[in-house]
Order: sequence, then C-alpha cells, then structure tokens
Amino acid sequence: METVPIGVSSGTASVLGLKRIRLMEKPTTAHVLFGEDCLNRCAFCAQAKGSRSAPNHLSRVTWPRFSWEALKGPLAAAISQGAFKRVCVQTVECPESQGPALEFLREVREMSPQVLLSVAVTPVSVARVKLFFEKGATNVGLPIDAASPEVYARVKGGSFERAWAVLEKAARLWPGRVSTHLIVGLGETEEDAVRFLARAKSAGITVGLFAFTPVRGTAMEKTPPPDVSNYRRVQLAAYYLKRGGNAEKIELRDGRIASIDLDRTDLRREVLAGKPFETSGCLYCNRPYYTERPGQVMMNYPRALTEQEALEALSECGLASART
Repeated sequence: METVPIGVSSGTASVLGLKRIRLMEKPTTAHVLFGEDCLNRCAFCAQAKGSRSAPNHLSRVTWPRFSWEALKGPLAAAISQGAFKRVCVQTVECPESQGPALEFLREVREMSPQVLLSVAVTPVSVARVKLFFEKGATNVGLPIDAASPEVYARVKGGSFERAWAVLEKAARLWPGRVSTHLIVGLGETEEDAVRFLARAKSAGITVGLFAFTPVRGTAMEKTPPPDVSNYRRVQLAAYYLKRGGNAEKIELRDGRIASIDLDRTDLRREVLAGKPFETSGCLYCNRPYYTERPGQVMMNYPRALTEQEALEALSECGLASART
C-alpha cells in the first residue's frame, strides 16, 4: 500500500491502542480519513478550501495520522475480536485521496472478507462510485448535506439536483447499498428536511442525520447550532419514515413539523424508548461525540437511551399534538 499517512479518528485510535484517550462511549465503527486541503468550499467544513481550521480536524473530531504499517495490525485484531463491526473511509476531495483510499479498501477486504466497509465520497459521478464497490465496499455514502437547492447553493456551491441525480442513479444500480447525509441547522426549514428525507426513502437511500456544529476557522464558525427541539422533531420524522411511515401523515405548519401520527403500536413503543434519538445512518455507526461535547445536550445518542433520557428527548420535540 502507498506510504501515505492515514487519518484516524481520535476515538478509533483509542480503541486501537494507538492513542490514550478517555472515551465516554466506544465507537463501534472504525473511521479513517484520506486527503486534506479539500477543493470544495463547504461553509461548515474544517477541510474546505479557504478554511482556517487545523488540518487534522473534521467536524469537531481530531484525526491523528498513522502509517499503514502502524495501523494494520491493531485494525486486524480489533475487527477479528468484534470491537469494530464496520470500517468507514472518509475522503477529502483532492487529487491525493482516491488512490490510497481504494488501496486501503482492498487491503481491509483481504484482511476480513466479512467486515462491513463504507466509503463517504463527494457525489461527482456514478463511475467513481463503481470503483469503490469494485474494491470491496459494502456501501457508499454520497453526502448531500443541505436539505434544499437554495441552502445547497449558499453553503456548498454547485447544483443540488446534479448531486441528487448521481445519488439516485447509484441507488438504482446498487439498491440498499447507497447512503447520504443530511445536516440540520444550515438554514433549511423542517419542511425542507422532511421533503429531503421522503425523497431519500422513496429511492431506497439511507440517511445519516447530523446536527450542524460550528467549527472554529470555517465560514460558518459564528452560526449557532440548531435548536434542540428543531433537531428532535426532524429526528422523529426521520425515524418515522425509516420505519415505514407515510410522509403525508407528518403535518407541517408554516415550515415546521406540527404533528406526526404514530399509528402503530410497535412504532409508538420504539419512540417511547427513545430510538429516534440514537445516531442514525449506517449499521453499527454510533459516532460518539462527533457533533457533541461531553456535558452538553446529546443531539445523537451513541447508545440506547435511559428511560429518563427518552422522556426528556420526547419532551424536547415540543409536539404535544403528536399522537403516541
């Protein structure tokens, strides 16, 4: 494998024994990062062109770098012992990222034919998605991030519909194996978010939900994160749709979610247990503290909620009219 340094999320590095960090919750997916100095200008991203953030950051997570020689032994052991059930490759849009990321996929697939392997890559072309599947990826994430064309143009630049065209075509070619990201708090309405989630559901696309987190040095460093009640309502809508709910039963009023008709006993039971407020996205991806800091409100719980946490999260939704 090429001798390029590989970014490893701090939580992953701790589980692998490569760094000593006290973990509140252990990640169940290993996250690695290829490339830096992105060519894109996403206003929220520490890796964006023009960002003044430290080069070893993505969201609020630090990514210390290691050689493949240092990484492969601990990673193989962690996979065989079940500490990691998935390996996720994050790529920065730059000339140096794709080749090493593809080679890494090949190496890990040879290491373990069974481990789940994900890639997150800019939705530029279906041909590029095919390359990652050919090297052993079990699924490919094509982050769109923004919920509407207007927000996409302002925050990311480029064409919202062009990105969706790549995403939807990939989902048709590899059904059940394509995902995307939605970041809540970039300036969208809750109605925009519901429309995005419903579109993804109709195409068979998994959605990883994130709360916007301002990162020092980015263009949006002074933009506040979403209000917790705003995020909770979108989480509830996302879970409802994921579990087979009908988008027409999400009542919208002035761009806001006003009520959701939870008309199934099993769904009501899951909601009361707090399932909608756990980290969403790929299987086994819990992303502990990716967008939160210990001691603050947990926007995405990396584990099952306690009874009290579930009650608080439901209360934060502010949906007295939701029928549970």
